[in-house]
Amino acid sequence: MTRQQMLALVLGLATVNGMFSPYLDFVVALSPLWMPTWMPESPGALFYASSLLTATTTLLLSGVPAALAENAAPRLRGTQTAMGIWAASAFVLTLPGLVRLFYVAVG
Repeated sequence: MTRQQMLALVLGLATVNGMFSPYLDFVVALSPLWMPTWMPESPGALFYASSLLTATTTLLLSGVPAALAENAAPRLRGTQTAMGIWAASAFVLTLPGLVRLFYVAVG
C-alpha cells in the first residue's frame, strides 16, 4: 500500500469509530462541557459534533505510537512502516466501534 492509501485507511477507521464508538454516548453526555452555546441544540447537530470530536480524538491518539516510533528510530520517519503503525493503532482504537457496528448490522 502507498502512503496515501494508508492515510485513507487511517481516516476511514477514525470515521467509523466516530460514528459507532461506544464512547460516543459518553461524549454526548458531556456535551454541555465542550459544545459552544452558539451551536443549535438539535439532536442532529449534537450527534454530528460528538461524532466529529470522537473521530478526531481517534485520529490524534492513534498517531501517538507512530510518533514515538519515529522519534525512537529516526530511520522510520516518513516510511510505510510508520504509517502501518499508525493504521494498526487506529484499528485497535476502532475495534469497539467495529464490534458495535457489526452488532447493530446483524441483530
